[in-house]
Amino acid sequence: MCIITYVPAADTNRDINIATWTIGAFFPSANLLRALFLTFNEFSVLCHGTKVASYPGGWDVYGSCIAYLIIQSVLLATFLVAYDSGWRPAVLGRKKHKAQELEETDDVDPAVYPEAVRVEQCKDELRVLHATKAFGLNVAVQDVSFGVPKGETFALLGPNGAGKSTTIGLIRGDTRPSEGQSDILIEDTSIISHRAAARSNLGVCPQFDAMDQMTAIEHLRFYARARGVPNVEHNVEQVLHAVGLAPFKSRMAGKLSGGNKRKLSLGIALIGNPSVVLLDEPSSGMDAASKRVMWRTLRAVSAGRSLVLTTHSMEEADALADRAGIMARKMLALGTSDQLRKKHGDAYHVHLVHRNAPNTSESEMNNIKAFIQRTFPGAVTEERVFHGQLRFSVPNDRTAGYDDTPEILDKSGTVTSASPAHASSRTGISALFAELEASKEKLGFEYYSVSQATLDQVFLSIVNKHNVMEENYVREHPKAKGTVLQRLGRGVKDRVHLCF
Repeated sequence: MCIITYVPAADTNRDINIATWTIGAFFPSANLLRALFLTFNEFSVLCHGTKVASYPGGWDVYGSCIAYLIIQSVLLATFLVAYDSGWRPAVLGRKKHKAQELEETDDVDPAVYPEAVRVEQCKDELRVLHATKAFGLNVAVQDVSFGVPKGETFALLGPNGAGKSTTIGLIRGDTRPSEGQSDILIEDTSIISHRAAARSNLGVCPQFDAMDQMTAIEHLRFYARARGVPNVEHNVEQVLHAVGLAPFKSRMAGKLSGGNKRKLSLGIALIGNPSVVLLDEPSSGMDAASKRVMWRTLRAVSAGRSLVLTTHSMEEADALADRAGIMARKMLALGTSDQLRKKHGDAYHVHLVHRNAPNTSESEMNNIKAFIQRTFPGAVTEERVFHGQLRFSVPNDRTAGYDDTPEILDKSGTVTSASPAHASSRTGISALFAELEASKEKLGFEYYSVSQATLDQVFLSIVNKHNVMEENYVREHPKAKGTVLQRLGRGVKDRVHLCF
């Protein structure tokens, strides 16, 4: 309309052709618009002087529209295939988030850094190298590195909003890292630059079952053909027997029990015999008995594969995982269950029950507390007394033999000293049992139990140490957010209100 309004009449057709050809070179819709103009001879674009164009395939008629659309189809299809395969223009890979501060890495478990160095040099089936993902200014995953060799199960643990799902998305190739140095290698193939090739060695068992109106064996056949697996029937039969679904292979997937549905999802992940398998909450929604069956199945199929397990059940992680990583945006701690216990929960937890419970008097419980503080220096006693029950923790190094001569209560209530030979003979947990047995009758506790720290307690210890809050808690308690200065300002403001 601008051309028709402001351009001299003698140059209108020329300028309209130039405008539509130029715009059409970049926008396919402009070629379609020009074709409509030609069809209805709008603005007399078909007219050449006093005559109408005789050949519709000419460049100034439909030829330019067709040529542009063919070239654009090839270019856009090529770009789409390259983009879906992992290629990105350099401009889209620019860093938009704040880099990690040096002081933020000071309190991280020392085992995290050797793991990052090891992963760069090893040949593990799965290697996550400096994975970082930011959504705008919000950093969901920051410099996470770990490797999972063949035959190992690695548990990825963390509170809600810790970045576990984002990390799984990065491993699957659904999400691209925000840093150029980040990479995820599956069988030494980068899922960022060669997504299709890397995914051929990757199996995924999602948290929610993707069931269709097919039988169990039809599901496996469908996914086997979709992945291009040779010898489909043999592969399907092997998977059915591996996950224990052979007796139910002809049953509709929707009619399977919850445990068998999870087995079917696991079987789908195993189609094609992938070397790396991601398990997202594999036993979610299952009862205790079904969980144990599922765990046995996972142990049976883990041989020769690298398994990555995400779960909120510390019991499940302790039972299945060879190593565990606890993360909250970044990796906070990493190691085997025993290593994590020694570093973050190296203590014996004692639970005492008084013989008069639940009618125990306060003085009786205070006597037990005094005994604990006197006998086990460094012990942490819970303040609350649960109707004659008391719990306390004794650091492991405190029970491995005492420097001072130990004290024992005799029947008359007098504190006596044990002989040096008696003191030197007590080491480790035996020292703790000896003290409890020696004073059991006098102090009046009927039962007691001694246990090591569970993975739950280790997890809570690490999370509390780093002041990690769950995503839902931050959303429901906005005052908990903010910088140190903001929280300090709110605290001063509250105090001023109290004073006036």
